[in-house]
Amino acid sequence: MECNHEAPYAQLAVRFANALVAGDFDQAHTLLSAELRPDLTPDRLRAEFERMIEYGDGPPTDVELIITLEQWQLPEQRPTDLGWAYVAIAGDGYSEAVNVIVEATAGQPAIRHLEWGRP
Repeated sequence: MECNHEAPYAQLAVRFANALVAGDFDQAHTLLSAELRPDLTPDRLRAEFERMIEYGDGPPTDVELIITLEQWQLPEQRPTDLGWAYVAIAGDGYSEAVNVIVEATAGQPAIRHLEWGRP
C-alpha cells in the first residue's frame, strides 16, 4: 500500500491524531470541516476517542500514518476531496486508528469524514 507522507491531507490527518492523543480536543475540532463540527464537538471527540481506546492498558504511545489514497470508491469520493488517510494510534495492549477523508474547503484542508477504530 502507498503512503504519501508529504501530502497536505496526510499531514492534517496526523495532526488530528496527535491532537487526540495529546487530549487537545479543541485543536482536533478545528481540523474538521464546517459540515462535521456541529455534530463532533470537542466533548464528543473526547468521548469517541476514549471509547475507542478504553480496553487498553494506558494512554496511546504511538501515532503513525499507515496508508494514504488519492482515489477510492467508498465512501463516495467528491471532487473537492484531497485524499484519504489511515492513521494508527497504539498503546500498551491495543492498536486502533482513525480513518479520515480530507477535502479542500475555501482553499484549506479539513476533515469531512471520520471513522473511529481499525477495520
